[in-house]
Amino acid sequence: MKKALTILMCLASMMAVITSLKAQEVTIVLSPGWTWISCPTSNAESFTTALEDLDLIPMQGDIIKSQWGSATYTNGYWRGTISQFYPGYGYMYYSNRTVPVTLTFNAQQPAPQVVVTTLDPTDITQNSATCGGNVASSNGDYVSVTLRGFCWSTNPNPTFNDNYIEAGNGLGSFTVSLTELTPGTSYFVRAFAVTPTGSFYGDEVSFNSTLGNHDYVDLGLPSGTLWATCNVGADNPEDYGDYFAWGETQPKYYYDWDTYQYCNGSYNTLTKYCNKSNYGYNGFTDNLTTLLPEDDAATANWGSDWRMPTREEWQELYQNTTHTWTTQNGVNGRLFTASNGNSLFLPAAGYRYNSSLYDAGSYGYYWSSSLNTGNPYDAWLFYFNSGNYSVDGYYYRYYGQSVRGVRSSRQN
Repeated sequence: MKKALTILMCLASMMAVITSLKAQEVTIVLSPGWTWISCPTSNAESFTTALEDLDLIPMQGDIIKSQWGSATYTNGYWRGTISQFYPGYGYMYYSNRTVPVTLTFNAQQPAPQVVVTTLDPTDITQNSATCGGNVASSNGDYVSVTLRGFCWSTNPNPTFNDNYIEAGNGLGSFTVSLTELTPGTSYFVRAFAVTPTGSFYGDEVSFNSTLGNHDYVDLGLPSGTLWATCNVGADNPEDYGDYFAWGETQPKYYYDWDTYQYCNGSYNTLTKYCNKSNYGYNGFTDNLTTLLPEDDAATANWGSDWRMPTREEWQELYQNTTHTWTTQNGVNGRLFTASNGNSLFLPAAGYRYNSSLYDAGSYGYYWSSSLNTGNPYDAWLFYFNSGNYSVDGYYYRYYGQSVRGVRSSRQN
């Protein structure tokens, strides 16, 4: 996204002389950075005189821009290709002050104003969201809307000094897609409209990328842990989803020690998550026994509210539910049913070794986030088939296996 300065390039081609002007008192907060202002004079007047009348002392490096050019305040003078305010035109003022300044003046303004509405975002994913807005005249009269769009930020009250995206011009409804979002992050969005009289914002709305986009089930477990209803990489409970080596956050084509991220090609050359020097590369140890968030496939793909279950959480699931081998929508797997009547389905998705998929439809293999400290080249997993299941399984870390996400409490 471009920053606020870029908006001047868009405004340059769209400001025009306003007809049917009338005097109107205007209050503008001149914030640090860029602020859109209307002409503060009823006649053409130099920047120096007009700002003196407003009791505004420019700071070294302040900038005024219009469709014709710009001027910079340097050593007590405005220097550049423009030098005057003209009634009916808009300007951008860059203030080097560290605090806002409020300016009140009578300016020539067109009578109609606009009402900007920000709609709740839709189609939210871990990396994108669709934003909608509307611009209408406040009294039904025509008003020139020369630019519209959305300002957005991870902080409340976003403005042009944050990120913004354009959505054309004119009155009416509009939508845009925000992309390249960070998973599991809260964002604040405001629709905006620019007219020759200034900028107008809609109410702020907020959303969280990925929050609410992955369903979970409350099984009434003692810890309060909530289990996702589908595997990471899946769209519904029966989908197998993606396969991950333990500690890796993206699926891949080939699973072996040669391609495993945290070793130098073998089980006894580990470079992370190693508590025994005879398995670490050149005697390496770090004594990490639980995956860090950056190495957790659920966290990396679904956001900070999600993570892979620990070995103890798999044990809790097993001990507090009944479990039955079943077929759901044509897919084999195990159904875990809690005393509160809620249930969780795990498809028998098999596992990946080298470039092949094995045991799909007959076995399920699900990673925990817990290292097998007795053999740090292994990690604990939960596995099952039609007749057996175990929370005490472990496998080489490089195998590609399923990941089911959990959340830590009954919130959100």
